[in-house]
Amino acid sequence: MLVQVLREGEREFTVEVTGEDYSLGEIIHHELLDEKNVTFAGVLPPHPLIKKLIIKVKAQRIKPEKAFLAGLETAQSNTQGLLEAVNKALSGGAE
Repeated sequence: MLVQVLREGEREFTVEVTGEDYSLGEIIHHELLDEKNVTFAGVLPPHPLIKKLIIKVKAQRIKPEKAFLAGLETAQSNTQGLLEAVNKALSGGAE
C-alpha cells in the first residue's frame, strides 16, 4: 500500500491510496461522516481494474488531516472489535 498526500490545506485534505480497492475507502468514508467536525468526506471511485482510491476530507474547527486520522483509528477499533467477536463466536463463546 502506498499513501500519498495530494492536497493539504487549512480546511481540506486529499490523500491517494494505491494498492487498495474501493471497499477500504468506504469504511474510512463511513467513519469520517460520523466525525462531528467533518463537513465533507468523499471517495472518488476508481476504475474497476485499478487499485487506487482518492479520499477527500473537509473539516471545520480542526485540521482535516486530524479528522482523517481519527476516522482511521475508529475504523481500526471497530475492525478489532469485530475480529474479537468473530473469534469468540467461532470458539463456541469461550475464550
